Amino acid sequence: MPKPENGPVFSRRPKVAFVGTGGAARGIAHLGVLRACEELGIQPEIFVGASAGAVVAATYGQGIPLDVLLDGYRLPWKRRHNGPRFHLSTFMGAPGVRDLMSPGYLTSGVFSLEKLERYLRKHLPENDFRRVKNEIFVTAVDIDRGQRVLFGRGYDAETPVSQAVAASCCVPGLFRPYPIRGTYHLDGEVVRTLSADVAVAAGADVVIISNIYRPADASSEPRSVARRGPLKVINQTLNIVLTEKERRGVDLYSMSNPGVRFIDIAPDIGMFGYLNRFAARSLVMRGYRSALRALARAKAQGVFEPGRVAAASRLN
Repeated sequence: MPKPENGPVFSRRPKVAFVGTGGAARGIAHLGVLRACEELGIQPEIFVGASAGAVVAATYGQGIPLDVLLDGYRLPWKRRHNGPRFHLSTFMGAPGVRDLMSPGYLTSGVFSLEKLERYLRKHLPENDFRRVKNEIFVTAVDIDRGQRVLFGRGYDAETPVSQAVAASCCVPGLFRPYPIRGTYHLDGEVVRTLSADVAVAAGADVVIISNIYRPADASSEPRSVARRGPLKVINQTLNIVLTEKERRGVDLYSMSNPGVRFIDIAPDIGMFGYLNRFAARSLVMRGYRSALRALARAKAQGVFEPGRVAAASRLN
């Protein structure tokens, strides 16, 4: 096959990375994207995540089977596995004694993420970045320096995986900033919505981006989003802002890394809220259908085969 203009030809099978955005309960759609990867025989070796994406990276990236993760969202009498179950109660911890002694810190958020950290510590196959088989990277933000913090091999690998994920899940206002060795952290997407650059630095040739911030298209609906209450308006506004940040990030990465292929998957999540875990089946299916179309097209173009590559550096 002739070499496409502006596109390299890999002499080996390309190294694939999965980058998952945040999104709270909407992040369940990431599991649908990974289901499509499995069906098409695509095996990521690098996992990068923030918030909900960090939870997926730390669990699926360590080999917890997809069906075990999905099982946690099935009705109790339909469950077949005794794997991790990320319910809302897993994230909403009560304040500790030290929190109560510091009114300023106590009022910096409604819940503590110490409960999530303990749960992850108990259920993760491995809690040491230096010992996991795949390359796993988690992002957070140092609230005092206002800078992105990276956890994983080559960065901060000493912090346990469970603490890194808890720090990355710290949504401002909802959770109190998560402390690690005297430094306080917030959600990894406060600074940067997408950390695909971390995947590129780790040697990825193909980066699969699972972005669940796509705003709902309500233009054909009989009632405007503006007439559905403040939560719907806030939900749609966040999706618009974060999707625009994500698109600009992918465009920048594509231009600065012409030898890397970015597959941008943005499932139509609709108006499902960030805390609606009861829509798990629908969210998974939406992620799966969007990913299957995009990945099958990329695979037909030879993106995942040695000696072949698609002509465009960004595939939608």
